[in-house]
Amino acid sequence: MIKYFATIWETVTTLLTGMGVTWRHMVAIRRDNVTLQYPEERWPRPERDIGFDHDKYNVIRSRLHVDIDDCIGCLKCERVCPVDCIKIDTVKVLNRGADIPNIRHKGITSFGTKKALVVTRFDIDMTECCYCNLCVYPCPEECIYMTGGPNAEKHDIDYEFSEYDRNDLIYRFAKKVSDEDVTNATTETQEVTD
Repeated sequence: MIKYFATIWETVTTLLTGMGVTWRHMVAIRRDNVTLQYPEERWPRPERDIGFDHDKYNVIRSRLHVDIDDCIGCLKCERVCPVDCIKIDTVKVLNRGADIPNIRHKGITSFGTKKALVVTRFDIDMTECCYCNLCVYPCPEECIYMTGGPNAEKHDIDYEFSEYDRNDLIYRFAKKVSDEDVTNATTETQEVTD
């Protein structure tokens, strides 16, 4: 019986202690010392040395970015991803290296490689990504990379991707194009060049 009342006494005293701390904080509220409305308002990121050279460090926990104009659709990044967060669909082009303006397909990459495939879907689900950076290394055109670090001149670091809806964390880099549109466009392009 004594243990029963001791437990009740301990519960009441710890509850009052916790509420006392809360009450003191409520009374002593200062300006800008309350909850920030996070996705709309953000604290400024402090400039500080965090122990590595930003120009040489490549594995920063940031989001993946793809320069879709340089993607040749080789699927190496999709195959190497350990969690299958990258989804790529491609369609073969009849005239290798041809520009197809109506579906925004540049036939040659910035490295001079002629494209044989049109990337119709390139999705990265950042809710599944484990930030291992394995997809970056096999890319022959260097079109997929983590933002920030040595890639800061291409794309600033983006470490905060807070969204209300989980589907907004699926980044779609390729324009939705049907197989029929690609076939029609490549046939038209071939007829023009012939």
